[in-house]
Amino acid sequence: MRAYVQQASADRLTGEMGPGAVGISEIITEIRGKLPGLEPAPPLEPELARFRLFDSISSFLKNAAQSQPLMLVLDDLHWADRSSLLLLEFLAWELGESRLLLVGCYRDTELSRQHPLADTLAQLSREPVFRRQVLRGLDQEELGQFIEATAGVQLAQELTGALYAHTEGNPFFMTEVIRLLSESGELTGGHIGTTGWRIPEGVREAIGQRLNRLTEQCNEVLATASIISREFDFRLLNALIGNMGEDRLLGAVDEAISAHLIEEVSNRAERFQFSHALIQQTLAEEMTTTRRVRLHARIGEALEEMYGSEAESHASELARHFAEAQTVTGTAKLVGYCPLAGEQAMTAYAHEQALEHYETGLVAREIELRGTEAAPDEEAADLLFGLARSQSATLVHIRSMEAFATLKRAFDGYAQMGNVSKLVAAVEFLVAAPTYPIPGAAEMLARALTLVPEDSHEAGRLLSRYGGVLGSAVADYEGAQQALEQAITIARREEDVSLEVQTLNYAATVSANHLRW
Repeated sequence: MRAYVQQASADRLTGEMGPGAVGISEIITEIRGKLPGLEPAPPLEPELARFRLFDSISSFLKNAAQSQPLMLVLDDLHWADRSSLLLLEFLAWELGESRLLLVGCYRDTELSRQHPLADTLAQLSREPVFRRQVLRGLDQEELGQFIEATAGVQLAQELTGALYAHTEGNPFFMTEVIRLLSESGELTGGHIGTTGWRIPEGVREAIGQRLNRLTEQCNEVLATASIISREFDFRLLNALIGNMGEDRLLGAVDEAISAHLIEEVSNRAERFQFSHALIQQTLAEEMTTTRRVRLHARIGEALEEMYGSEAESHASELARHFAEAQTVTGTAKLVGYCPLAGEQAMTAYAHEQALEHYETGLVAREIELRGTEAAPDEEAADLLFGLARSQSATLVHIRSMEAFATLKRAFDGYAQMGNVSKLVAAVEFLVAAPTYPIPGAAEMLARALTLVPEDSHEAGRLLSRYGGVLGSAVADYEGAQQALEQAITIARREEDVSLEVQTLNYAATVSANHLRW
């Protein structure tokens, strides 16, 4: 989608995205370069904001498919995060009569009943547009045709049968075996012998044998790259293997490209990626734990130096490496990047990823995720506040008490520290929807009101929600009306139209709940 945006004209994007361009631009920032006049999207609660994003992407894809049919292929769905899978479910519901085809591929061997993709597949199977096609291996006759098409060699039936017995017709496995035999020269002349070669018992063995044919320095480069990620940057690789020299490093990269183990990333200079995830996985798993941990530490430190003042914008990537390197680097850097990564994930509506980042930070600080004690300091309070926000965005309303309990710990910490601005923000966030009253919310708001200056703007923001909660959860109509009237007075004095509209909305809800039509 990002590549499409880069190539499309401004007029085309305006026509296909329409009002949805504002929402999509929050996660694909290149849109703002094409459409510089876009205003920021109005703030919404997380659940509604993510719906807005999903609806914008769905409308964009359907509009783009009107001029010509569009097919999207999503590979390796077994590695997709929960937020991406939710978008896939939403798109499936919206397909209808559109000229859009979604093709998703995954390895069923990676799935269990607890895997998030399993739940997505169960949801999709209820849709009339859903079709499941199980891809099994090629049969022996098809395997012979495949070998002839890819290698230009027609094998005897006996040899094809031997290959089939070991590969079970898996096309990727078969491709790796053919490359292995081609590199050894055993396919030269249009035939192979029956001796002198051994068919690997699995894909990893085939990959391993191909790696064995590379030079030692090329293997060293690939092993290091496998710890970075499936996609990696040459500059980072050069910083990690500085003793090799840039020319020799380029030679090793060229060798790996020639062996079809890595490939250049199109439209991105000095970026490479492994041609298949299993190649990266094989290399990474062959490394000892000690070396892997220390390499993660070096990668994290090298990335910080490479990104410089922009390091915080890459918080998720840095948090991942420092999480793996805790035993070497300690927890300070990890804890520092976790709230930043969590905030970036929340901004991109990846609430489930945000939840993981905040939990990782709290575990690193040795703070109980489901405790009752107040946050001991501002860093811990920020992590708990972030955890509460992500819980609120990912949990169903029946479990909202879990998010409220987390929020209370952050609130108590801010109160003890006298941090009024964060205290108010914490209360405002979770007590934003009196339609779903939470036991204890009224007491928290009442306490917060005692900690802010009376008749201040902050007091007005709290009174607005306090009135909504009193009228819904506590059924105190008179108390609710008094709080709401004070909030409206403050909102008008401060010329805060958003607060005034919100308060009037709460007032209408409270009046309806008490049959004051």
